[in-house]
Amino acid sequence: MRKLIVAAIIAACAIGPISARADERPILVQQAMPAPSAGFDRNKAMAIGAGIVIGATAGSVLSLRGAIVVGAVAGGLIGAWWYGDRSEYATLEPRKE
Repeated sequence: MRKLIVAAIIAACAIGPISARADERPILVQQAMPAPSAGFDRNKAMAIGAGIVIGATAGSVLSLRGAIVVGAVAGGLIGAWWYGDRSEYATLEPRKE
């Protein structure tokens, strides 16, 4: 089993240089600087912080190693998602009748 894993790692490392070749010269494009955000949103920080605390508390109930850290990360992500500004959704204009 160990020999198979070592052979797979060596094969995976050898594929990269063989398949990587430059057919065309890359074109450099200067991108515009992103607009600065409106600033620090305290309410979003509170939502993420509350998610971290609630997730860590829920993770401490489990007897698994690292459950508190996993719970805190998951709680922070859920808090950020819950408070999110939903800017990824396009708003539709009302129909013209």
